[in-house]
Amino acid sequence: MIHVNSVIHSISDNVFLRVLWLSENGETAYVIDMHGYSLPTVILVNDLETQLNDGISRIAHNDLLLRSVSEEAISEKDRLFRDNLWEQLNDLLDPQNEPTIFERRFRGKLLNEYAQKTGITAKTLYKHLKRYWQRGKNKNAFLPDHTKAGGKGTKKKSDRKLGRPPKYGMSAGLYIDEGIEKIFDSASRKYYHTKAEYTFKATYELMIRDNFSREITDATGAKELELLDKSEIPTLRQFRYWYSKNYSPDDSLRFRKGDSKYNLLHRALTGKSDVAVMGPGAKYQIDATVGDIYLVSQFNRADIIGRPIIYFIIDTFSRMITGMYVGLEGPSWLGAMMALANAASDKVKFCAEYGIEISEDDWPCHHIPEAILGDRGEMESKSADTLVNSLGVRIENAPPYRADIKGIVEQYFHTVNTTVTAFLPGNVKPDMSERVGRDYRLDAKLDLRQFTKVIIECLLYHNNEHYMENFDRSAEMISGDVAPIPIRLWNWGIAHYSGLLRSFPEDIVKLCLMPTDTAMVTPRGIRFKGIYYMCELAVKQKWLETARTKGNFKADISYDPRDMAQIYLRNTDGISYEVCYLADWQEKYSGKYLYEILYLQETEKIAKHGYASRKLTARVNLSAKVDEIVAEAEEQAKQTPLPKSKSQRTGNIRGNRKNERESLRREEAFKLANTDEIRTELTEVQVATTEEESPYLALIRKNVEERRHD
Repeated sequence: MIHVNSVIHSISDNVFLRVLWLSENGETAYVIDMHGYSLPTVILVNDLETQLNDGISRIAHNDLLLRSVSEEAISEKDRLFRDNLWEQLNDLLDPQNEPTIFERRFRGKLLNEYAQKTGITAKTLYKHLKRYWQRGKNKNAFLPDHTKAGGKGTKKKSDRKLGRPPKYGMSAGLYIDEGIEKIFDSASRKYYHTKAEYTFKATYELMIRDNFSREITDATGAKELELLDKSEIPTLRQFRYWYSKNYSPDDSLRFRKGDSKYNLLHRALTGKSDVAVMGPGAKYQIDATVGDIYLVSQFNRADIIGRPIIYFIIDTFSRMITGMYVGLEGPSWLGAMMALANAASDKVKFCAEYGIEISEDDWPCHHIPEAILGDRGEMESKSADTLVNSLGVRIENAPPYRADIKGIVEQYFHTVNTTVTAFLPGNVKPDMSERVGRDYRLDAKLDLRQFTKVIIECLLYHNNEHYMENFDRSAEMISGDVAPIPIRLWNWGIAHYSGLLRSFPEDIVKLCLMPTDTAMVTPRGIRFKGIYYMCELAVKQKWLETARTKGNFKADISYDPRDMAQIYLRNTDGISYEVCYLADWQEKYSGKYLYEILYLQETEKIAKHGYASRKLTARVNLSAKVDEIVAEAEEQAKQTPLPKSKSQRTGNIRGNRKNERESLRREEAFKLANTDEIRTELTEVQVATTEEESPYLALIRKNVEERRHD
């Protein structure tokens, strides 16, 4: 099957064609000769398939120009070269320019406009574009070819000034060695790359003053600066040439304006955020905001718990809200995790948990998309790696100050805060800072569950009833009379574009969303964050015994930091798992949040460290007391006369022991001090006892009398 980036080898003329673009109806394609000098050409897909079927061409499975190399294997210099070139051409390579940029009549105008904007010549842009297309339309296409390295582009070594000779008596300048380049770089950073915004010529003059002049004293004794000979001073042209080789126009603006101002005022605007999105599930957008409302506690409604965090996930194609989360987690990966899990869950069951009855047709979203566009924070988390690797979801991150890229979900947040929460008790009002303004936090009435129900009802309305007046319908939608209502667009897209949405079991999705880490199998159990767990697999396969004989070994796990009562041991297939429960002697951690456990562990360490000094003092005192007792015993031994022979001293140990035991028995025997009470009790017992028991009473009376006299 032919798809974008397929390599088709024409056997007869030994030409390799790369497929750059396919039309929606699959009839036409743009291809480029991977090793020639031609630009993209249009071709009928049927012609390609006929050639493949007839054996004239074949699909080449070895792509010799595709640079699939790990980031670790790329040198820092090559990475910078690639990234700088990618940043310069990023807007030009945007998929929304396809297939326009492949057509000769439009390409020239597009490249000329881009050349004027960036300062890169159209000829250079053609060269970069061809390289990008021929090498697989990916970032690594811009990595330099060291195997073809030669003189071009390399720094020339010479002991004299290079370049054309001067004209009209102008200064020839001097040879630019590494020392001069360091001066250039220092001056650029000190004067040009600052918000003072010196002109380039002013920067050059300040550099000459600092580095290519000397202080002299004139006839009057005044001190002034004198320039070095012109043969020892670099020219402005040399300085400008060096700067153009080392810094791009974008770099200059970023350094002088700052990233924030550059992104806000100087970046190129790319327009709509749903361009080239084909069908439901092609791309979801996720974002979080703080709700403009204060809530109360579910457990004590007198307690105000602050403002909730709201996450929405919206399908870019249909504007259908596919997932949500309202809670107190975030904005963070935990909040995003909850929203993503909700996007893949059964919405009928989800709504029923809040007492809302719906049918499958009301909210038919329980899928994983092809791509997710989010913020750099959550989506650049290491926890998102498993989402990519296990579920095959492509992660896209919006750069800072680019709210337009996530405009769809951003706009819905604005709608919710202005049309829903604005009319709820406890909503945030703009007059709070005024001196006589009412503290709206005191008006809070809704708890988290009730506010979630409000948001669910809003989402159901949006998905099923909201008519989007500003939605730009395609020609196919218009011909199919598809109303711009999310559920209608969703169902129409499912019918016309298939293969983008995927369903997974909820447990598998949750497993992939949870943070991952490495646990250690030890003789005491499976240890993670200082906590010990056990599982059936470890018992059956005798992991603890193995660790005891062969040493500890690692195991990959997933966990939910909100409850560390169990962790999940990931099996090698990536989709199954073993539940690991707390060891019996670790029950104190049951139901605890990970950070609570870490805090407790640190507290115990601090307490242990704080007690160390006291413990040492006590041990020192103990040792001194023991020494004192031993010294007393040794002194008594010196004053005691001993038998002359060893046999005399050791021959009667058993008898000595018997005498000592009898003495200790008399000394240790219980003696009650209040004999009057004992005599009274004895009299009462005599009255209540029969004559047959009198011998025992006599014996008791005798013992009491003996103790009294003792």
